Amino acid sequence: MTDKGPRYLDGVTKLTYVPGYGNEDNYVKIDDLIQKSSLKLAFLSSMIVDFVWLFTKLPNNRQIILAKDWDENSESQGLSGIPNTNYLIVHAPKAESKFGCFHAKLMLLIFDNWMRVVISSGNLISQDWELCENVVFVQDFPSRDKSKEYNGLPEFAQTINDMLVTMGLKTHIIPRLPEYDYSKAKAVLIPSIPGIYKGMDNIKKFGHGRICKAVRELCGEREEVVQLEVQSSSIGSLNKQFLNEFYRSARGLDPISAQSRPRPKKGEVVPLPPINIVYPSKKVVDESKYNNPAKVSIASTICLSEQAYNKDTFPKEILRNCISKRNGLLMHSKFILAKYQEDLNEVPTDPILGESQENIGGWYYCGSHNFSESALGKITTSRETKQLQIKINNWELGVFLPIYKKKEDYNPSEDHDKRDWFCDHSIPVPYVRPPPPYKSDEMPKLKKKNFLRYIIRGDYVYVIKLRGVKK
Repeated sequence: MTDKGPRYLDGVTKLTYVPGYGNEDNYVKIDDLIQKSSLKLAFLSSMIVDFVWLFTKLPNNRQIILAKDWDENSESQGLSGIPNTNYLIVHAPKAESKFGCFHAKLMLLIFDNWMRVVISSGNLISQDWELCENVVFVQDFPSRDKSKEYNGLPEFAQTINDMLVTMGLKTHIIPRLPEYDYSKAKAVLIPSIPGIYKGMDNIKKFGHGRICKAVRELCGEREEVVQLEVQSSSIGSLNKQFLNEFYRSARGLDPISAQSRPRPKKGEVVPLPPINIVYPSKKVVDESKYNNPAKVSIASTICLSEQAYNKDTFPKEILRNCISKRNGLLMHSKFILAKYQEDLNEVPTDPILGESQENIGGWYYCGSHNFSESALGKITTSRETKQLQIKINNWELGVFLPIYKKKEDYNPSEDHDKRDWFCDHSIPVPYVRPPPPYKSDEMPKLKKKNFLRYIIRGDYVYVIKLRGVKK
């Protein structure tokens, strides 16, 4: 990339570039995001970091603040420095339950007169940026006009500020946030921070409660059926209660706890909401086009517990296969796609175009959240206060964006039902849609109960033990 100035002022969602798979201009490379030669200061966060690889991507004469997951048996919460470097390491507070992990992927990259915000699904390791598919939202923000009245940080920047402060930062990059103009921030940030948050106002600050707030404010409450599709590289121990709770949030309806719902009558079956979960079969993983070290390493990031899957309460019938559009690749991305129902018999003669609530046809999420209670939160009722509360175990971060209809949506063509609506609206969905059911000889890729994770470096695979992780 020759242009060293801001190039993402409007904000864009892209997939990571993998050599040999298509024109690199359609994808994004970590080198082009970081712009090593002109970077002045950076904050980066990741669950796993390959320092040897990362050192080659960053300048060695600039301060780098790095937040990462940590092992309580050998590391401490708080800030520390790496000797003989400009790196400051941040270990954020973990959930009191000792489960969960630091899983948020955020970059704040500061240049002369502008800042780049990157929110992705990729860890700071080579395989996530050079071998498998990850999703990236990036937007550049110019310096604020100091002659204009300053009314404090807007919601987009305040969310980042609050996450950094809760991680344990007080100075360093935080004082730089007010220097930039966020008036054109395109996305709503969806954070998760470990804790138990009581009351609806607090519930709607984090996880799927925050998705609920974003849907309600931008799209409006939706009582009608909304079709959801969730692509995740890791799936938690799912059940009908969590799926219905999440589905309410996805329609902008206040989530409720399982305890506060009316009990089903005898013989009554609680239906599953219209959600498809997109996750690869073992066959897709086994037949992926990687050499063996890379395949072992990438496959270790694709997790569905065998124990969770074999429970009677696990919704096997809504699983769909995750097959890359880039033949043979595996993905570590996370997407939630929502599409509102259309009544083609009631097409308006004068369609509403532009960014108005009446013109919204759906929405999408992308970021670090896997599809689990630990990441997105679980609603319960507090025994002490009888208030609703949300419990979250992981640190996560993603973005929410509404999808506005185009003229073609109001004047559908003959092949309307065969087209990929999300692709037509420039959402870079990495997998084949509609995602097919597993074939009769296929099973999801399952993982036995261990918390081993692998990263590749050259021809070697390194084993990492993740303690206390609860997907």
